[in-house]
Amino acid sequence: MVASLKMPASARRVAAAGFLAALLASTASADAAVPPGPAMVAHRAVYELTLDQDNSSDTVSDAEGRMVYDFAGTPCDGYTTRLRFVTRISDEDGNARLTDVATTTFEDTAGKTFNFSTKSYVDGTISEDSSGSAAREGSKVAVTIAKPKADHFTIAPNFQFPNQHLAAIIAAAQRGEHFLQVDLFDGSDQGQKSYETSAVIGAENSGSDELGDEATAKGAGLANIRSWPVTISYFSGGDDSGEQKPSYELSFIIYENGITRRMKLDYGDFALEGKLVKLDLAPTRVAAKACR
Repeated sequence: MVASLKMPASARRVAAAGFLAALLASTASADAAVPPGPAMVAHRAVYELTLDQDNSSDTVSDAEGRMVYDFAGTPCDGYTTRLRFVTRISDEDGNARLTDVATTTFEDTAGKTFNFSTKSYVDGTISEDSSGSAAREGSKVAVTIAKPKADHFTIAPNFQFPNQHLAAIIAAAQRGEHFLQVDLFDGSDQGQKSYETSAVIGAENSGSDELGDEATAKGAGLANIRSWPVTISYFSGGDDSGEQKPSYELSFIIYENGITRRMKLDYGDFALEGKLVKLDLAPTRVAAKACR
């Protein structure tokens, strides 16, 4: 039934897929110089969501929606991302559920602080209003939950935030590597859940493809930007006695400047496809520079 679908929990992973890669190796101190790399691109991207017919099931008969992704910031000031993720999912009996998720995140360039907030509505009724932050403190990462209920706990220092995660994937792709494992904290499930992730990086794209949204990317100026296909599997831990199945998988094409297209959101029992239909780049690109 549609009532069992957990759309909000996966929306943040979609947001993570669009964070910029100009942060490469910038993990020392807050006043560290940002190393040379691809020019970062502030942008607004719109994706049309449809049901992946090749991965349909008896649970879901139809799906449609739209995702709007806004990215802004500078290497010195950090990066703010705002995501709006709206879907209408129908079951085999024709019952539909409208889910509307809005997330806002901020991450500093050095990967020391990460703020997150989420508001979710189901059929017009609010289902989640959460916010919190995470900060590196010596040999730990301290997580503070403000809403819905105040909480404070720590996680291991090896956990990365979304910007760091995507930067690491693109850096690996640039080096010609094809596999990367990262422990990720992205504020999912009211900030209470973290993930082990495994990324499989394909060969660098060459020539045109037939995925349906390459023209949108090229029209916005990405024709000569390197790109790679990536699939990230998210594991929430648990039984170590056998082969673990991912809680969720996200596939996409990632450009060297962090923009993504042709997403696939695989929930296990059904999947959504995300096609880039509009891409607006900021008129001025912010060059990497030393931060004071």
